[in-house]
Amino acid sequence: MQATRPTNVQCGIDSPPQSSIVCHVIVRCALALVSATTLAHAAPLRALAWDEDIAARDLALVSGALSAKLQDLHPTKRTGPLPVKRSAAMFIRALDKPALPDNQPCQIACNVPESLTHPLIVLLPDDDHPTGLRILVVDDNPAGFKWGSHRFINTTPKPLLIRLENRVVNIPSGWKPVDVSLEGGTRGIPVLIALEEDSDKPLYSAVWEHNTDVRTLCFLVPGTDARESPVAFKSIPEDRLVLEFEAKAVREQE
Repeated sequence: MQATRPTNVQCGIDSPPQSSIVCHVIVRCALALVSATTLAHAAPLRALAWDEDIAARDLALVSGALSAKLQDLHPTKRTGPLPVKRSAAMFIRALDKPALPDNQPCQIACNVPESLTHPLIVLLPDDDHPTGLRILVVDDNPAGFKWGSHRFINTTPKPLLIRLENRVVNIPSGWKPVDVSLEGGTRGIPVLIALEEDSDKPLYSAVWEHNTDVRTLCFLVPGTDARESPVAFKSIPEDRLVLEFEAKAVREQE
């Protein structure tokens, strides 16, 4: 935030207009500092690779003047907290790609809304972008995406219907997260998926485990073999007990 710097400002009692200007500038600077501090102390960023190819790439998160290579990328597990503070302008830089014709680094904007308290950066493939990437940012806050729940994101072109035990939920197309929580303890639950437009013909049925200590991010993707099912799954489970164990191990090493 920029403010015009007043010249020849005096702070004496005999100059109330100038004093008002000084106070106005101080207030604006304080608000800018609070905003910057909020970003800096927000929950850390984490990343998730869509597939093994992206996990193997040489990528970095750029935030302001700082950058950090994305280590331990994996298609079924989130990274640990990234060692970069959030800023208003962030990018994923492709270190394995040459600079652009204008000699600018090959990178893609990574827009993280301030409203997201636990941002998860999902790195998707995109052959049309110079980086080969597309960015999806979702709020991974356990207060919303609760332990024991499933979060479904439908990447197929058609709306789907999913039944978990006795709970039936519509999953629209368009990459919109839909959370499904069940009551009760850990147990096996019947699962059924169908097209919303043809709900009487199941595309998939199985028994899943409902674990109150595990939350599962589940992408519904087009099936690779239409003879088996036009819908497939990409599931990323996260275990609360494992996270607590890993956090304790880190604290003991400090």
